[in-house]
Amino acid sequence: MTPHSVCSLQSNSISDAGVAMLMEALGVNQTLLSLNLRENSISPEGAQALAHALCINSTLKHLDLTANLLHDQGAQAIAVAVGKNHTLKSLHLQWNFIQASAARALGQALLLNSSLTSLDLQENAIGDEGASAVASALKANTALTALYLQVASIGAPGAQALGEALAVNRTLEILDLRGNAIGVAGAKALASSLKINSSLRRLNLQENSLGMDGAICIASALSGNHGLQHINLQGNQVGDSGARMISEAIKTKAPSCTVKM
Repeated sequence: MTPHSVCSLQSNSISDAGVAMLMEALGVNQTLLSLNLRENSISPEGAQALAHALCINSTLKHLDLTANLLHDQGAQAIAVAVGKNHTLKSLHLQWNFIQASAARALGQALLLNSSLTSLDLQENAIGDEGASAVASALKANTALTALYLQVASIGAPGAQALGEALAVNRTLEILDLRGNAIGVAGAKALASSLKINSSLRRLNLQENSLGMDGAICIASALSGNHGLQHINLQGNQVGDSGARMISEAIKTKAPSCTVKM
């Protein structure tokens, strides 16, 4: 990227009024490819200005809104814009107090958008309902390759919905579910899809209360999977015997896959 194609304004105390002025420029700009607005206390009002600019701009590819104050109202405005935008490739919405209603809006956006390849929703309490909405969109979406849902209050029902999506999705390569609570039931649901899915390359299930049974279930499912290259099972209390059984399953069923325990 050239110097004029990247703009980083992280941690600059930019107000909503400041965002509005920036977005007026973005609406007509034809060179900016990456915009970093992390940690600027942008509220739903500022998000509305951002959304308007995204509906007009046709060059921006990367937008980072991590650690702002979008809440559901602001994230919903961004979601509507993403549904109309055809150039944005990565969207970071980590730490924005987003819940299920905004996740539903983002799911709808994924049904309309064909350019976004990476969506980061980590550290937002979207819960099972939000995860299910995004998962439903993945059944039809053919663009997204990376989905980050760490620490998002997702349990077994959300994992089951994601598993159902993975059974039919052929483009997602990275799924990060670290720090949720999918448990053994969620692990079984994901394991069923891993026997069918051939596109996923990296799966992070760190700190998900899998226990030995859940972790072994995931490892044993790899016999029918030839795409997965890396699994993270750290922090799941698998124990020594569980670790041995998982290692053996990986060696015999998926020798090309690396596992972290």
